[in-house]
Amino acid sequence: MFTAVSLRQSRSTAARSSFPISSFPIVCCLVMGGATMLIGGCAQKPKGMPDLAPVSGVVTLDGQPLPKVTVAFTNDATGQVSFGGTDGSGKFELIYSGRHKGASIGMNTVRITTSTENPVGPEWKDPVPAKYNKKTELKAEVVPGGTLIDFELTSK
Repeated sequence: MFTAVSLRQSRSTAARSSFPISSFPIVCCLVMGGATMLIGGCAQKPKGMPDLAPVSGVVTLDGQPLPKVTVAFTNDATGQVSFGGTDGSGKFELIYSGRHKGASIGMNTVRITTSTENPVGPEWKDPVPAKYNKKTELKAEVVPGGTLIDFELTSK
């Protein structure tokens, strides 16, 4: 009987020395964090979602930041579209849909148009020249890893 108690104490002491109770919360956090990253990393993109890469930049017109315009990238091969709006300093970041940021990898046709809050009449003319929107001449290649592109537009 004494031997069993002694053996039990010896196992308990060994367990405590190799895994101190004070480190238990840290180990749990590491295991749970690793499991979360593993599950998140294995999650598949939604069906039909193209390969995306981050795209951001600045839009200027005649050297001045162009606020409140919409920047749209349409992938030449797939027709997939990503949009972004410029802030007060002309900066934009594209979003494919919902929480999925970026644009389709490959060559894209770019359109930049003025955002309007209210419906406009037939006499309204976009201050951004047609060569950047309706009759766009802009192209941009989106590469894996991301693309930083500035659009320096001119009104002439």
